[in-house]
Amino acid sequence: MNKKIPKQLWLFAAILLFIIGFFNYRYNTAKEQTDNLKELYQVKNNRGFLTLLRQGHSYIPLAETIEKISKVSDQEDPVKVQKLIELAKTQSKEADQYLATLIEFSDSYVSDSDPRFMANHTVMTSKNQEDMFMLALQADIFMTMYEVSYNYWKDQPKLIPQDTKRMLASIANELRSLDETLQSFKDRAVYNMEWGDFASTEQIKDFTLREIKPHLEKLVEIKREFRE
Repeated sequence: MNKKIPKQLWLFAAILLFIIGFFNYRYNTAKEQTDNLKELYQVKNNRGFLTLLRQGHSYIPLAETIEKISKVSDQEDPVKVQKLIELAKTQSKEADQYLATLIEFSDSYVSDSDPRFMANHTVMTSKNQEDMFMLALQADIFMTMYEVSYNYWKDQPKLIPQDTKRMLASIANELRSLDETLQSFKDRAVYNMEWGDFASTEQIKDFTLREIKPHLEKLVEIKREFRE
């Protein structure tokens, strides 16, 4: 003989189902809002990345200044040489900041990846992006020019050693190659801002980072060989 289920149990079950349904609804609503915010964050980053790429930053002036420093003679007026070095410091600082900002805006959209603080208080979404940022810091030119400036200032007589000149010449050549690579993406950025979609922007970001990585690795190698 079947026993009747107590009304209290039915009521408990109904309340439990209501609570579960309510929390599922709130969870799904919160998740949808979070995903929307992530997508908006990524759209903003995409526009920022494409704008940086389109407007660009030419490395040619910096390369030319560094090349001039690499060719100064031992008889060159120290005041003139110091002015060239100071100009290279200013140009390199601008170039380093541009590249760091470009990398920071290169987030790839992954729905389960949250933006978070990473190296140097930057906000990024992936370990790969952070690794590229750290590589750019290692390849930075400003500290190299700062060291050149310091050594030239303290040395008597004021001379730039031949091994330093060779390093600077190599850096200048690599900066020209880096500039050529970045310029090749300019047209893609312009087109994509007008006609591209979300997926094509993600591809441009991925391609850009992959193409500039060998240049950064080469700059790191040049500086490492100089110190060995």
